[in-house]
Amino acid sequence: MRYTPLICGLLLISSPAIMAEDVGDTPADAKNVGTRAKVKETLVSPQDIDFYSFKIRESREPQVDNSGNMTVAFSQKSPPGMNPNSGWKLELFSETDFTNVLYTAILPETSLEIEFQQGLSTGNYYYKVSSLDGAVYPTSEYSLISSWKTDEHYEKSPNDTPDDATFLRANETYMGNLSSAIDVDYFHFNLETADTVTITLNQDVPGIHSNAGWQFGLLSQGLVVDMPSTSQASNPLQVELGAGIHYLFVKSMPTDNLQAIPVGRTYKIKVAAQNATPPQSSDACPFIFIYAQNPATQHWATFPTPCDVPVGWTTQTEIPNSAKVCPSSNSSYKWPSERDGVKSPGKLVVPYLEFEDLDGGEYMFRVELNQEGEITPTTTAADFRFNVGAIKLVRTIKKPDVIIPDNAAELVENLSGNVDISVAAQ
Repeated sequence: MRYTPLICGLLLISSPAIMAEDVGDTPADAKNVGTRAKVKETLVSPQDIDFYSFKIRESREPQVDNSGNMTVAFSQKSPPGMNPNSGWKLELFSETDFTNVLYTAILPETSLEIEFQQGLSTGNYYYKVSSLDGAVYPTSEYSLISSWKTDEHYEKSPNDTPDDATFLRANETYMGNLSSAIDVDYFHFNLETADTVTITLNQDVPGIHSNAGWQFGLLSQGLVVDMPSTSQASNPLQVELGAGIHYLFVKSMPTDNLQAIPVGRTYKIKVAAQNATPPQSSDACPFIFIYAQNPATQHWATFPTPCDVPVGWTTQTEIPNSAKVCPSSNSSYKWPSERDGVKSPGKLVVPYLEFEDLDGGEYMFRVELNQEGEITPTTTAADFRFNVGAIKLVRTIKKPDVIIPDNAAELVENLSGNVDISVAAQ
């Protein structure tokens, strides 16, 4: 199979599993493994600690949410050990708070594997691997493998206080999980007008404990609903709410059986509001260039889909022949300039660059090139030289059949900060 060239070619360089010989025992010395980690290591004593770090990069576009869901598999090779007191503890921390653990996974020496998921926002995070016991430790090699899915419809941990509540849009489904027996997940939503709201919670695969499960409700109403783990969907919570911001919570049902609390199991929550705008289907905004005129200034602009056109603008599919189109229907050049003593190089902008890779993938890029060197009276067009200033993936028209290597995220983090490939890297 051929790999996608151009930008994706930077990401598609295979490498073996990371053998973390120099894994640090503090966050400052953590080994960077990226969001697609593949680590094999051993503890050398009961007091040994291994720290690994990864970063979820923010998008350069304010309207693009790069949050999502991390899936982690922590395991050892067969056969398992015989000591039930020995094993590993894997903890997930945010760089902003090493006091509170986002998730704790326990792998006894007598077990082979444990897996968990956790929704995360953009930022820096750390794995901490340590021994369960201060006197004995597992001598076997452990394996940590993670995968990342960018999707704004996951809880954004930490969200265990109303101040850190995850925002959700009405009429859309969001996913989360309890990271401990005492974890509480907070969400908030906004109503532009008074509305009848129906809140439901469900799961894909029911559990076996009828005396444990989830409890959810509105923070301000004192109304709660219990959903046992044996149920696939909860009874709806319906209430009349006024315009404004409202908070809801998800936590464990009260139970004496702590082992039955659904820690780590994925739930889905939805706030349905009758008067809220329903989510648009993927077919509602076909990828087709459209030209629109600002009714106030009479200026024309180009948009990739009809949904991107502001309300009230006049649209047409033909390029206006008698008017300038912003940013441009063609490539444009801006001369070097100086303001307040700060020099800006000449800039060549290609607003829409069509590209098709060797595997049939089709893309649309926006490319900005910065001019090199000084412009003098004797400079000619043949003397112009440019370097890449920024590359932005406008849209993936058709996805190719490519393989993204395990160290793709690490390669992305090593690229220049002025190259925005956050969308292309997915």
